[in-house]
This record gives sequence, structure tokens and C-alpha cells, in this order.
Amino acid sequence: MPRTTIDKCLRKPVIPVVWDPSKSIDALAHASMIIMQGGTLADLPRTLDRFAEQKLSPVAIFAHIDLISGLENSEAALEYLAEFNRFAGIVTVHHYLAKPARRLGLLSIVRLFLSDSRAVDRGIAVATKSQADAIEILPAVAAVKVASDLNRCGLPRIGGGLCRTEADVQEAIESGCRSVTSTRPELWALNA
Repeated sequence: MPRTTIDKCLRKPVIPVVWDPSKSIDALAHASMIIMQGGTLADLPRTLDRFAEQKLSPVAIFAHIDLISGLENSEAALEYLAEFNRFAGIVTVHHYLAKPARRLGLLSIVRLFLSDSRAVDRGIAVATKSQADAIEILPAVAAVKVASDLNRCGLPRIGGGLCRTEADVQEAIESGCRSVTSTRPELWALNA
């Protein structure tokens, strides 16, 4: 897959999070990117075959390497994913993988869990140091509440978790998030 940019990946308001795309191909086809999450390493090639559907070919696919059973959080895992030539990038809580991902031609999104003010300050420092292409803030409501603090890191932001309605998505976008991640097909429809 030709290298894409994070800006192209964040063109739509909702990033579907899914393992098996076969039940929702039409809805997923409207996304600018999809995060593959769940499943097992043994099932990965078969699952990627499902993403070969013509309607999904222009959609950037990111692998959530922390949540694919059997795939470890290492440079070797990044090399394995890069060999598929279908992945545009990775999602991980392990900020140190951002630089090796870039060397392999993969974009990286570092997930930050913000539970208190110290986590916000640490998250901003980690995000800046990692040189990731974007950060995903969990929960999305935290991204809304600390938007002015997050502006300091200068990376594109994604809100993740607890967005249940169109209003939740809109609030996250208005706070400065470029997109939100969601496992809810009803929210994927906002991309159409």
C-alpha cells in the first residue's frame, strides 16, 4: 500500500474499530481509516483477506498491536505487520514503537489514558517525545475537558471511548479532536 498521511486518515469524523469487516462493508467503506482490534495472530491473514474487498481498498487500515492476541509489542511485530503491505499504521500504548514504525513506513497513533492532571502532563510529555503521528485520548470526554492542555503537544488528536451519540462525537470534534474511534456501527454512519 502506498504511504499515506495522517491527515488523509483523519478526514472523516469516526474511525471504526473492528476485527471482522464482513458484516459492515458498506458502512466501513465510508471511513478514511479503520482500526483492526481483537482477534488472534493466527487469524490475521484471513482477516486481512476480508479487508481486500473492493469497497475497502482505499481505506487505511491500522493494527492495534496491543489488542491482537499473540502479537507482541516489539519491533519484530512491526516488521511482521509491515510485510503485509496493507497496513498504513499501528495503534499502541507503547510510545517507544513510534520511531521504529516510521522507519518501516508505518504511521503510529499512541494511546493515552487520562485519569487525572498528572496523567495529562505525563501524556503530553510522552506524546511529544514519541514523535507519533497522532495521539488517541481515552476516554474521549477527557480529551474534551483538557483540550487546551493537549494543544501544547501539537499532534493531531483522536478521542476514544465512551462516545455513544452523534452529540458526543460532535463535542469531541469541536474540542479539537480530528476524529473519534468507535465500535458502534450507528456512529460509523456519520462518515457517509
